[in-house]
Amino acid sequence: MGIFKNLFGGEKPKEKSEIDSSKFKAIDKTDYTSLEELIEQHAGLSFEKQLVFGDVIGSNAWELDMGKGNIIFGDLDFPIQIIGSLSFNDSSWMWGWANAKSGMPENLLVQSNQLKEIGHEKGIKELTDGHFNVEEGFEHKIGMMACGLFNSKSYYCANYGQGTLVVTIEDDKIPEIDKSRIEKVLTNFPQLISAVDLNHKNTFKNYLIDRDFELNISDHKIEGIKNGKVLTAEFDELNRLKSLNGKL
Repeated sequence: MGIFKNLFGGEKPKEKSEIDSSKFKAIDKTDYTSLEELIEQHAGLSFEKQLVFGDVIGSNAWELDMGKGNIIFGDLDFPIQIIGSLSFNDSSWMWGWANAKSGMPENLLVQSNQLKEIGHEKGIKELTDGHFNVEEGFEHKIGMMACGLFNSKSYYCANYGQGTLVVTIEDDKIPEIDKSRIEKVLTNFPQLISAVDLNHKNTFKNYLIDRDFELNISDHKIEGIKNGKVLTAEFDELNRLKSLNGKL
């Protein structure tokens, strides 16, 4: 009778039976008290949104129609919110709400002003200082943070030669993230942490929360389960990623 069990399945594979789903639970994001924590809460899913948006616009160069409040890529145009800008001359950041000389329409600065309000409420100095020096990659951190916080479809860093304008974008022409494609985490997360300086463990935890995983968290390991599939990430003493694997 053994051949029939092999052909038609008499027993469940041992690997699947080893998953103890009782160890996992749905958790919420913790309250944030710093800009760093706010960025960590949104970087994972926002980075994935950016990859999707890149597929939509392809290699088209950007144009800005400030009157209409749109950014244009070839035949595609998208409404924007202006978050702020990075100057290449002195590596400084200026929030859109602080850039009075630019003549930016107020209706394009709604999110920028909301970030200022959050800064006052939470005591986050970087959100209330209009202009300050920053490290490399800051503009992408801000774009990811704003994209996630405001649940936008994407963000974009528009390089205009002397600097970069950071905008968020909301448009139905941009596909939603397919959260059922769990394998995307295995490729996207290593790309993210190789490109941007982040706390790997905190960023990974929040990424899985955004992707509707239930979690099992220990000192140096995070396991996430969704639809019977498990992702496991291990971290060193400095919360840097050591390994990332999946039982898919």
